Amino acid sequence: MELSLKQFVSSEVCLKCNGCCRYKEADSAWRPKLGAGDQGALAELITAGDVLDAQAYIKTIQVCGEHFCKFLNGNDNTCSIYTKRPFECLLYPFIISQAPDAVKVYVHLACPYVQDHMPRAEFDAYVVYLKEFFRRDDIRQFLSLNKTMFHDYSAYAPELLHLFDLTFL
Repeated sequence: MELSLKQFVSSEVCLKCNGCCRYKEADSAWRPKLGAGDQGALAELITAGDVLDAQAYIKTIQVCGEHFCKFLNGNDNTCSIYTKRPFECLLYPFIISQAPDAVKVYVHLACPYVQDHMPRAEFDAYVVYLKEFFRRDDIRQFLSLNKTMFHDYSAYAPELLHLFDLTFL
């Protein structure tokens, strides 16, 4: 299933930032976790190489003491699988978290673009758009079939702003 989601942060802005897709640890919880839908889209890469760990997180490569997503070109910040990137990458800086009491949608406050654009009408309008996106039948079905990709980000609560719950899951 190909998901169409309007981006909050433009590619032009992302390509100038050195934040995403870089991690302090090789096994960082911030790495994208693939659901079944993502794995289908990337099947050729997954079967051809050492891409995922046992929990279906994308592995990293070490570069100058940092751990980069296997698909990140650190020279120009491009993604080699951009058109087939995982749902979590498509959604970021918004994330879905499997909290103990509910499935929640947050925004990651560490994103410089988020810091510069909230609270503003543009941000508020995008949150409304996201709520409508998650109400779509095809998206509800996709999420229901891909619950394994939801990570519990509760340990990172100071970096997150809760926006709304996904009550249908």
